[in-house]
Order: sequence, then C-alpha cells, then structure tokens
Amino acid sequence: MGIGCALAGEHSEAVERIADLLDQIRARYVEHIDDEKLIENAVNGVLKGLDPYSKYMDAENFEKLQSHNRGEYGGVGIEVRTEAGGARILTAFEGAPAQRAGLKQGDLILKIDQTALQGMELEQITQLMRGRPDTDVRLMLVPEGAADPVEVVVQRAVIKWQSVRAHMLDNGYAYVRITNFQEHTGEMLVAALGGLWKTQDGKVSGIVLDLRDNPGGLITAAVGVSSAFLPANAPIAYADGSGSASKMRLYARKEDYLRAGESDYLINLPAAVREVPMAVLVNKNSASSSEIVAGALQDHKRAVVVGTLTYGKGSIQRMFPQSDGSGLKITTSHYFLPGGRKVHGKGIQPDLVVEKDPMSAVATAPVDGGKPAQPVAVTGDVASADPKRPAPAMCSELVRASAAEGDKPTGELDCQLQEALRVLRARTEIGQS
Repeated sequence: MGIGCALAGEHSEAVERIADLLDQIRARYVEHIDDEKLIENAVNGVLKGLDPYSKYMDAENFEKLQSHNRGEYGGVGIEVRTEAGGARILTAFEGAPAQRAGLKQGDLILKIDQTALQGMELEQITQLMRGRPDTDVRLMLVPEGAADPVEVVVQRAVIKWQSVRAHMLDNGYAYVRITNFQEHTGEMLVAALGGLWKTQDGKVSGIVLDLRDNPGGLITAAVGVSSAFLPANAPIAYADGSGSASKMRLYARKEDYLRAGESDYLINLPAAVREVPMAVLVNKNSASSSEIVAGALQDHKRAVVVGTLTYGKGSIQRMFPQSDGSGLKITTSHYFLPGGRKVHGKGIQPDLVVEKDPMSAVATAPVDGGKPAQPVAVTGDVASADPKRPAPAMCSELVRASAAEGDKPTGELDCQLQEALRVLRARTEIGQS
C-alpha cells in the first residue's frame, strides 16, 4: 500500500492530492526516500509555512521536549543568550559537563559541531546543544577576554535544570531569576522565596523578578508564578483559538496551575510576598510565558516592568503524542493579557525603558521628549506606546557609582537592575512616609 492510500483514506480531496504527490515524489526522486522521513519532512513543511513554533518530532526528539518540560534533559549544562555572531554563556552550571570542560560565563559560542550560530533563534541553538547523554558535542568558542576562537569537546550528561535562582541584594531586596518555565518552577519559586524570608526574619523590602533571556515554557508554570504575586482568583490571561479546547480563561487559582493530584505549593508562600513592592526585568529575549507573567503583573499594577521591549510570542502550543511515540506540537491559540492586550507580534512594553548598556541608552534616547521608536519582534512594527525612559545620564551615573565602590560583583553593575532597585527604594520610602 502506498503512502497515498495510507494518508488519504476517506479524507478530503485536498488531503488525497497531497498523498498522491508524496507517492510521486517517492517514486520519481533520484534516490530512495524512507517513508518515515518523507512524511516527517512533508508535515514539517506544512507546519513551517504556518508559524515558527509548530513542529512534528520523531519519537526521540519528542521525548527530549517532554524531558525538557520536566526539567531534565541531555545536555552540557549552560544557559545562553543570542548575540551577534553566536551565543553568549550566561551561566555554566556547577559541576555540569560544560564547567568541567572549562567553559565559563562570558564565553561566546560561534559553532556547535559544524553549524554556525550567527542569526539562529535561541530555541534552535538549544536543540543543537542537547542530545543523548554520553555523546560528544564540539563547540567553537571565543573565551571571554580572548581574541582567537578555540575548539572544545564536551560530553553530554543528564542535566537537572534549576529554573529558579534567588539571593538577597543590599538593603533587604530579594532578587529572583527565572530562566524558563518548567513543571516544578512554581515549587522552586516558593522554596526560594521562603528561604529568603526565613534568613531575613521576614524583613524583605521588595522583590526584583528577573525574566530577561527567559524564552518561556509551560503556561501552567507561568500561571503558578503569577499567582504567587497576585490576589487569589485574579485574571492572568485568556486564550482564543479554533475549537473549544483552545479557548481558556486562566486565573490565580490552583485549578489553573497545579498538575493532577498535586498539592497546592502556594500554601507555603509567605503572605508578604503579595504585598511588598516589586519590579520585573525584561528584554528582547523575554518570550511567551515570560510575557504572560510580566504582562499580568503590569496590568494589575502589581509590579513596575523595567528593561526593553519583549519578544512578542503570544501563542500557545499544545503537544499531541502519536501512537508510534512521535509527537505534534501545534499552535492552537493566541493569548491575551487581563487588560485585553494581544502579545503576539507586539511584545510587552516596559513601564521604564532602560538599556542594559548605558551607551545604548544614550544612543537610542528620544530627542526633545519625542517618543522612543523600538522595533517590535515578529512583525517589525514600531511601538506606539510612550513608556517612561530614565535620562541616560542617570543610568550612566548609577553604573559609575556602583563601579567606583570596587567590591561590587559584576551583576550589580547592571543598569536595568540598578534602575529597578531605585524604583523599589522610592516606593518603599513612600510607603513608610
């Protein structure tokens, strides 16, 4: 039985035509084509023409995706962001293969095996890095501070991703970074905040939630994180698509963030977490679930959003396992924020636009009070909102003042973080006056 008969069945005339074309390709192509490969390429060709996020995966790659959502995967143990020319290492996980091989924060990866990374999306780079444990991956990189590239071979291992990291900053402010949204991100957040509150005897003045370079992940995890900072039953997002299963209303309630049979981890959250002043850091690589969290907190005026325009991925993908272990990841709906804003193609516009590099802030600052024009991811439109932008001189002075103290770690020279702390201190002073 040919592919045509297998695919067509009693389907529409259009499907029968596609099946017939596949049979012709298989019969006439110069070399033999494996049926499974032909079907995979055909389906992915259709999906690629629809959007960048829908995809058909064979059994191995589908299991990789599911493992990633569980927080476990075969990889080298680094966190990266895209840059011109490659991928910059933000973190090399303690004890992971990359760190053992000498990779460190600041190194710029140019190639993975034989694939140059210039112009690639973060998700594509991530997929190249991952693979079966005990397999090798060859990286060409420029170590931080060096001029010439070197080649390093790293053996992959099972990586258990810690998606939440937190510590206290000066003057009683909590810093929480979420790198992506996975099954246990909500529990990790509660544990991290509970630990900080305990070490500070409850004396926490405010929270900085860092979602920069966070590409997203599970929407249930995003709802759980949002619920940690919002009142019970507050609307977080709603989704609209074709079919009743694609229409959702998501609220700060356990039904919308817990997995079946799971106890409510937010019960253990210190009550003051929902009350202290809060700022959220975002940038152009903050996408999807990151935008849900930042947008919901912004719409409810729970937090001041600081940074640059986010990516603008406001679509939801659902995974559909197939009988042979393969799977379909299909865009089923677009989501909207509590205030009705559509994120897809537009992004989240910060309340305070602050470039991480103060020189970039000087270069892009509006002249004579004019509106800042920022390119918007996906569509290339120009932002029409008029967010507040701190004077570039203020931003530069913050960085210079921190650098002059000498003993400050590099992270505290971050202009966006410094501006977020300035806002939180101002809010704290108002609350105490």
